Amino acid sequence: MKRTFLLFYLFTFLSFFVSCTQDAYEKGEGRYSQMVAEMVEAKTSSDSRVISFVTDDDKQFTVNSPFTSKLMPKADTVYRAIFYYNMVEQGAEVIGTDKVGVIVPRHVEELKTDPVKMESVWLAKSRRYLNLSVYLMLGAVDDEKAVQKLGCHRDTLMVNADGTKTLRLQLHHDQAGVPEYYSTRTYLSIPLAGVDADSIWLSINTYDGLVVKKICQ
Repeated sequence: MKRTFLLFYLFTFLSFFVSCTQDAYEKGEGRYSQMVAEMVEAKTSSDSRVISFVTDDDKQFTVNSPFTSKLMPKADTVYRAIFYYNMVEQGAEVIGTDKVGVIVPRHVEELKTDPVKMESVWLAKSRRYLNLSVYLMLGAVDDEKAVQKLGCHRDTLMVNADGTKTLRLQLHHDQAGVPEYYSTRTYLSIPLAGVDADSIWLSINTYDGLVVKKICQ
């Protein structure tokens, strides 16, 4: 099974809804009144349809109406995404999806720390991912090569006095000359498979200065 664990390149933040149109929010017992929004690992079948997903607290669902998505185009692949869904007897009715960028910790040769607006950082209940919600500044550009880049720089692994290990990570962000006219929310996930550490220090350069988040695994 392939996994989309690649450096995340951002040009625009994409959203794709299963339906062609989305009705306005319905009050009471409408279709969206019981809707759940969660980060998931979604699986596609041999014919590239999304057939199932696992949430961050390890709940597994079968998609009651398998569908194709521009965000998840490859067959037999596991994708990271946000799913908006209703729980039904047959499994889950997926109403919409959003993109999540997966940034694998690795050494970045030319580390860039252009600022972002940080909203939140949290550890998935499954402990498979460290998740981020940040706002990036965007603007129209004439140069097609002006594309923002995001990644995760793997810095040092420290051995503490009590024998525990702390891994230092740094958010890599290259504004790449993109104008900063307006902001858009972007979701990121750092996979923690293979991370042999008891805690993680994640450094993020923000418009308000450097922020270090300390997460215990």
